[in-house]
Amino acid sequence: MEWTRCGLLVALLLGGAQVAQAQDAVLSDPSALEEAVEARPEGGVLLLAGGEWGRLDLRGLQWSEDRPLVIRAADPASPPRFTGGLIANVQGLVIEGILVDYTFSPEDKANDRIFRIEGSRNVAVRNSVFDGDEAQGRGPLDDGFPTAYAVSVRNSSGITIEANEIRTFYRGIVVSESEALVVRGNDIHSLRMDGMNFAQVERLLVEGNHIHDFDRSVESKDHADMIQFWTKGTEAPSRDIVIRGNLLNSGQGWFTQSIFMRNEEVDQGNAGPEMYYQDVVIEGNFILNAHLHGISVGESAGLEIANNTVVRNPNSAGTKPNPKTFIPLITVASGSTDVLVEKNVAGGITGEEGQPDWSVQDNLVVQDQSRLAPYFYGLVFVGGDPGNPASFLPKPGGPLDETGIGADMRAREF
Repeated sequence: MEWTRCGLLVALLLGGAQVAQAQDAVLSDPSALEEAVEARPEGGVLLLAGGEWGRLDLRGLQWSEDRPLVIRAADPASPPRFTGGLIANVQGLVIEGILVDYTFSPEDKANDRIFRIEGSRNVAVRNSVFDGDEAQGRGPLDDGFPTAYAVSVRNSSGITIEANEIRTFYRGIVVSESEALVVRGNDIHSLRMDGMNFAQVERLLVEGNHIHDFDRSVESKDHADMIQFWTKGTEAPSRDIVIRGNLLNSGQGWFTQSIFMRNEEVDQGNAGPEMYYQDVVIEGNFILNAHLHGISVGESAGLEIANNTVVRNPNSAGTKPNPKTFIPLITVASGSTDVLVEKNVAGGITGEEGQPDWSVQDNLVVQDQSRLAPYFYGLVFVGGDPGNPASFLPKPGGPLDETGIGADMRAREF
């Protein structure tokens, strides 16, 4: 059932119940949500009981940044369950502790966007779970593999996606034509294709996320990425980007590209420096994977890659392992300007060709191919399960110990 009142569309599956009048209203039936939202033009908190709530669709609503409307689970252990949602032209909204539970239907497409934020400002989604599903009846390359996009953000600003779990989707978070974004502390796993996907974004912080253990369709033509940026068909470059302190681990899944920022508009000859990525910082990330694109950045102006650890997980190697493709590297397009690459640990660093505005210094190139060659993993790291990040803590007394090079792993839990 759908209805519209004062610009609000809430498509709900169940009916009944009156609106609680308390400041922090507790709602137990979906039919009360529309009236409760309308009754709070000055913001406040709506607590939702567990159970089936249909879709969460809010349109054309505004609250102030300092007095937002908060929609929150009354009991975090029993969250309200939504099948999807659309937040369109909304300002000043916080969503906390909900479950978005997508179920595949035969008519669904792989690029269906299950929870959409469009044309909105100052919206936060926190402490929620986005649980996807697997495709069926589509053929051997798709059947049994995750499908659909979990969270999509378009043409929005001031968006925070924080401390959520996103699992079993084709893509996790997809963002375009948006600014002032925070993507922090999310647990993203069991995806088929991309963890995060960005195009034409500004003032973006990607921090403290754990992206791991993809469920890939390796016989398909997918090029899976944990964090991807692209420019193809866009009108402006992404700029003012910080990617900091993330843990990217292929785990027991197949290999993926890790941080991959190709600049198609430039490298295909469609644009020049006006489309370079602008002011990008990639620092303090730990990457454990089995693909050469550990950190790869296309044509950029103002790029800092510092204190990252980029190492290989042999558990994730493909069926035809080749050292030229399975050793993660740091790669920067040679046409980039104002580049600093320092204090990283990686299987190699490429792109420097004597450019006067580049500084590549104090990095440690490590390898796991020969015990007789310099900086073999066993001499640099404490060792153990090569799929466990804890195995890559600096070996006491080794060449990495107390150097300040690489990601700081000491405070992390594995």
